[in-house]
Amino acid sequence: MLLHNKEKFKQLSVVEKPKYIVFCDFDETYYSHNLDQRKQQKLYELEEYLVQKSEEQQLMFGWVTGSSIESVLDKMEKGNFRLSPHFIASNLGTEITYFSKQNYGESDLDWNLRLQKTNYSMSKVQEIVQSLQQDYQIYLEAQTQLGSSRFKNNFYYKEFYYKEHNTTIDEHNLSIIREKAEQHGISVNINKCNPLAGDPEDSYDVDFIPFDTGKDKIVAFMLKKYGVSLGNSFAFGDSGNDLQMLKSVKHGYLVENATGEAKSFHSNVAMGEYSEGILNTLKSIIEE
Repeated sequence: MLLHNKEKFKQLSVVEKPKYIVFCDFDETYYSHNLDQRKQQKLYELEEYLVQKSEEQQLMFGWVTGSSIESVLDKMEKGNFRLSPHFIASNLGTEITYFSKQNYGESDLDWNLRLQKTNYSMSKVQEIVQSLQQDYQIYLEAQTQLGSSRFKNNFYYKEFYYKEHNTTIDEHNLSIIREKAEQHGISVNINKCNPLAGDPEDSYDVDFIPFDTGKDKIVAFMLKKYGVSLGNSFAFGDSGNDLQMLKSVKHGYLVENATGEAKSFHSNVAMGEYSEGILNTLKSIIEE
């Protein structure tokens, strides 16, 4: 499928020694599920800027997303994208795939080696899910729209399982989920769902991933790999799922259309929604 899509999108030039690296969430940050003519034009303006800075050997750009590669490529077609990023860290940052001209579709071998050394397995995740149900009456529903990968298994925790919703009960249950994952040597990412990205109302994403992986770990890995200073790192997001990534860089911004929950925890907000906010921020800092 990757090679099938190669002719549909322009590839950026490889940047051997980038001055800047930009990490960007995909759904409802870079890609709008309600893409209109104005948003489309702003998207193309951002793409043109990325091409310019890539050709100047200044900037490396990638998406860090909970979605699979297949899901991202499908949305790129739907959104009439013209450009591929330098890399996509898919499945919540458990996989890194490059999409530049010279390494299109290649995985990051160093990151893969790191993953292979973890003790992550689907059987361990099933043990956690079964224990939560049997011992604590906490029910997790397997997600299907994003699929699962070898190193990520995603579920929903739904608030409406309780006849009378009680925030204290939910907070207690979510803390138990975190404890059970830690006992099994597995990381878990939990955040409030965003219905604009296709998630159900009144639910939480519960994503089990290997220890020492995730969006913030992708940032640290890529900055070290390419020798980019923390002061020249950027990240953009729209939800609670992105906050750790935003805190891992010097210039971490929520786009203007970010959720209220995310804005309550992070004060840096870009001037503009989606790609407009990303472009405005990059220009205001890089060009200065």
